[in-house]
Amino acid sequence: MNNLLDYNLEELTQITLNLNQPKFRAKQLYNAILNGKNFGDNTVLPQQFLTDLTNANYQMQAVKIHKTVTSHDKSVKFLFKLNDNNLIEGVLMKHSYGNTLCVSTQVGCKMNCAFCASGLSFVKNLTAGEILGQVVAVNTWLGGSVTDRKLTNLVLMGSGEPLDNFDNVVKFLKLVTDDGGFNFSVRNITLSTCGIPSKIEKLADTGLNINLAISLHAPNNEIRKQIMPVAKSFSIESVLESAKYYTTITNRKIYIEYALISGVNSETKHARELAELLAELNPKVNLIPLNEVKERGLYGVSEAKTNAFLRELKKFGISATIRKSLGDDVDGACGQLRNKELKQNSTKIVEKQKNSTTLQTSKNASNKAKNTGFNENKNKNYAKNKLNQKNNKSFLSKSNKTSKSLNKNSSQNKTKNTNKNVTKSSRSKKSF
Repeated sequence: MNNLLDYNLEELTQITLNLNQPKFRAKQLYNAILNGKNFGDNTVLPQQFLTDLTNANYQMQAVKIHKTVTSHDKSVKFLFKLNDNNLIEGVLMKHSYGNTLCVSTQVGCKMNCAFCASGLSFVKNLTAGEILGQVVAVNTWLGGSVTDRKLTNLVLMGSGEPLDNFDNVVKFLKLVTDDGGFNFSVRNITLSTCGIPSKIEKLADTGLNINLAISLHAPNNEIRKQIMPVAKSFSIESVLESAKYYTTITNRKIYIEYALISGVNSETKHARELAELLAELNPKVNLIPLNEVKERGLYGVSEAKTNAFLRELKKFGISATIRKSLGDDVDGACGQLRNKELKQNSTKIVEKQKNSTTLQTSKNASNKAKNTGFNENKNKNYAKNKLNQKNNKSFLSKSNKTSKSLNKNSSQNKTKNTNKNVTKSSRSKKSF
């Protein structure tokens, strides 16, 4: 199946012409899919065109909202279901300046960072249309349209490493910034990466000029290798060199993301080391209260320790803030809601299988009991019949004996009577 959200207006025009529709239908189709319309919904598109698209194996929407969870801070976590039934996440964060949507770029993640739930598994890269589909779904959910957009900012910080899915992510960025579509400003889009130097430089050369955030999370290579496997391939120095290239080409300030982890990277000595490391790049540092992931066994630090780390950075002239944690009460870490859903479904399947097995066992036991009862009755009836046959045989034997005895007695009586009569007759003859 081919999803129409994977195509730009020029590509949709070619599809439209191939299906013998006039060229202007392509723009109508483009608006329909960006407005969240699906087959069966009310659109200006003729039914024959929709039928032809269906017959040609095209889909109008890439994702649907499977579940929503609202936090106490009014942020909303979305669990999206793809057309192939894979699950991904997104988070809607409501600020005074507008609505920011955090989108995913992969199902799971290959990077396997020690503090992230997304890296517990990897399934596949998302297509450009599947990434765009998250924007379409939430914008429609908010009551927006392609001409009345309710989303103001996008951050590619959901599950997955965006630069590991480079081509699809770049196409998505071109689709979402298209002035004939949603027309997002590149200044309102931020991509977060764990740091793949060659891809950072390649992104700079695309001319998209979006904001770049680097997940550093360590002041040196030794600590980074402990919590981020990617550090074994790329040193901090190589990542920061590519960041300098990016800011030179795009004239964009680099953001450094730093999650404070108890007993790992959160001491004031680490703050001083980090400040020295970043002095030449002059980025903005976002200190992140760690979203604890039970499967990982890592924990965040106290507010007092976070503030002490912040003061130390500022003492050395580093621009830094503490990122406000949103949605931490609704499985806030990337991948947590998805993993929870998968576990629940897995549990349901196991329970279903157990119930099915129990039911079958019960049925087998019931049938066995029935068969046993039947056999017992059968045996009882068989014994009863045998007994009856024996009794009948005995009765017949006795009856025959009695009959023979009666016949014998009858015969003897008959003989006696005859003899009496003969004697009597003789006497009579003598008297005459």
